[in-house]
Amino acid sequence: MKALIIDDEKHVREAIRMLVPWTQLGIHTLLEAQDGIVATELIRSERPEIIFTDMMMPNMDGTELLQWTAAHAPASKIIVISGHDDFSFVRHAVKYGGVDYILKPIDAEQLVSALTKAVNCWMEEEQERVRKRSMSIELNQLKPMYLEQYFSTIINEPGAHPSFADTLRQELGIVEPIASVRIAVLRLELTPPAVRDKFTDGLDLLLFSLTNICNEFLKGQQQGFALRHWGHEQEIVLLFWGESSHAPALIQEINDAIYTALKARFHFGLGESFAFPAAGASAYQQAKLALLQRNLLANDTYCHLYNVAPSTSKNTSLLFSEHEEQIRFGVLSGSKEQIRRALKPWFDTLEQESYLSLEQLIVWRQQYMLAMSIWESKHARSRKRSPASGALEQTMLPVDANGFFDFEQWKNAVLTEAYDISAQLAEQDKERSVIEEIASYIEQHPHEEITLQDISERFYLSREYISRKFKQETNGNLSDFIAEVRIKRAKELLANGQLKISQVAELVGFQDEKYFSRVFKKRTNCSPNDYRKHHFGTDD
Repeated sequence: MKALIIDDEKHVREAIRMLVPWTQLGIHTLLEAQDGIVATELIRSERPEIIFTDMMMPNMDGTELLQWTAAHAPASKIIVISGHDDFSFVRHAVKYGGVDYILKPIDAEQLVSALTKAVNCWMEEEQERVRKRSMSIELNQLKPMYLEQYFSTIINEPGAHPSFADTLRQELGIVEPIASVRIAVLRLELTPPAVRDKFTDGLDLLLFSLTNICNEFLKGQQQGFALRHWGHEQEIVLLFWGESSHAPALIQEINDAIYTALKARFHFGLGESFAFPAAGASAYQQAKLALLQRNLLANDTYCHLYNVAPSTSKNTSLLFSEHEEQIRFGVLSGSKEQIRRALKPWFDTLEQESYLSLEQLIVWRQQYMLAMSIWESKHARSRKRSPASGALEQTMLPVDANGFFDFEQWKNAVLTEAYDISAQLAEQDKERSVIEEIASYIEQHPHEEITLQDISERFYLSREYISRKFKQETNGNLSDFIAEVRIKRAKELLANGQLKISQVAELVGFQDEKYFSRVFKKRTNCSPNDYRKHHFGTDD
């Protein structure tokens, strides 16, 4: 904090300096001025939190300074130090926010008390100012989210907000009523490689950048508004009003601006004009279908207009499930050649089509991932997927440098993924067989005091690996498994009334009968002798 001492008498300024423990009160900078004129310049440049001022000074007296400070530095806390016990001065100090009025000669205790009061008052008010600034920032940040939620409700619940057009117009400062809109959709499945490399950590910054670029044109020309589709992290929705026939040209301008900023262009689906907000859902569905049903094999445009009857061939309903069985056999074979042969008929069918849509690839992708999950669940009891490389990468389709779908790269990606799944399943089978061998060894040697180190040396695996894999495969600890095997064998031996409890303990690897009894009771809730009595009618 900073404090400013204003007095035309130097010895008064020095006395104030000496009488106050400044650093203890959080004040680390002390400023001085000999009159009100100099003081106003310091207040403008330094913005001191605390101001000490005399009332009778040349050029600008305390009365004028108090009035000026109230207008130009209202947050500063003022303590008046005066040699005049004048009621009009006191009243003026109170009127313009003075915290205290101290008479000369200065009393140190009174001065420190007044300063403490001023500091506490400033800090309380500053906390409130910070809270209000934070709230204002949050409200400004929430405004786009508020509009996104409103718009998403219109799409999902037609008729839910009939006044949304007026709300949107007021928020964006639009004069003319919005009677109809034409909607465009930008989706991120075909994000160009150059952009992917810049936004490997996720979607938020990319969506924020794209939305801002879109709004520079739409809001700047008062022809529309762009927002993120609430709950659909892959989409940006653009609303066009006014002369909606200009929408394709405006999309081209937006895409040129995106290219300037990100060195890449994106694909937009554009529907027809609809009444708004009543038919907002229909306008959105058209735009989305225009994008999803576009022909990925035709690399001639970035703006895709809705077509009532898209050009499709008779085989476009072909599903991955029709090829699932031979692909599954290929993956489980562990042979790359067999995997290639199994996937080839599916690839050939797709390649022979003259029409291939993003909608189809998304559906086929979902079916492929579901099939792989089923294969994995059948062959790996506790397998966990490796962490995803990022939300952006997991939802992308391969594209060339210009942002058009790369069919060859897509086929190679599917093959690579199939190879990886095949290798992981094979490795999982191998790992499971090792764990099963360890479990079998323990079951065959319940009388031996087997340790984790013994198993590590016998199976040539690290102790850490054995512990981790054993827990993954059996959902239990190795030590617990060993104990359970011993107790199970002990129960069987207790059926033989000729064996003493000490002998049973030794036969299951316990040299100490008392320790064996404690372990047995902990796991069965009864002692070995009680167990024998209850189950076999005999005792030791």
